[in-house]
Amino acid sequence: MKKLLIVLVMIGLAALLFTIPAQADLTYFTGTDDNLDGIDDYFTVNGGDAYLVTATAIGWPNLPDANKTLGKYISWAADQSNATQGGVPGGLYTYAFDFNWAGATTNTTFDFRWLSDDYLSEIKLNGVGLGVNNLDQPSPWTTSYLQNGVVGTVESGVNTIEFLIWNTAGYQPGYTGVSGPTGMAADFTVHGDATTVPEPASMLLLGLGLLGLIGVRRKIQK
Repeated sequence: MKKLLIVLVMIGLAALLFTIPAQADLTYFTGTDDNLDGIDDYFTVNGGDAYLVTATAIGWPNLPDANKTLGKYISWAADQSNATQGGVPGGLYTYAFDFNWAGATTNTTFDFRWLSDDYLSEIKLNGVGLGVNNLDQPSPWTTSYLQNGVVGTVESGVNTIEFLIWNTAGYQPGYTGVSGPTGMAADFTVHGDATTVPEPASMLLLGLGLLGLIGVRRKIQK
């Protein structure tokens, strides 16, 4: 009877884990901050925290704006006002986002909307460029851009999207002289069975399930 109980608990835990539904057509907005710590829940900038911008530069459009993007500005620092970031050297900032693909390696499509200060030079999926940029625009950070139906190869498991943003004082990428505030706002959709990584609710359920299983086994062994 005790062994049967252990087996049933393990089957229930496995069922819980494997019935967590994949989210078809995953949509994400930059600036998502469920725990209200001022840091994007999933994006990083150059490998560090992506802060929600609380002080914006002069001329930046007010966001979120459904006509531009539902995302909020994120950057390497929350204060991106001209007063504090007016002398920042130009350079490349890589905004990275991980998602899990629940299926075999295959092609899928992506929809992107974004504002970037300054130029978005490329969006990469697992290190491969998708051909998305606003390099031909004279003022990349005052207007939103979109590109739909972008084809990319997703792999089974964890995938990484990278937005490559150059801070260039309005010059073309490669400029490294004195620039100023920088940031990005975007919303995008991954079409297909994708979920964010990590999945906080799922990980919590799994952790509680494991703790419960350990507790049951200890009681049985007494």
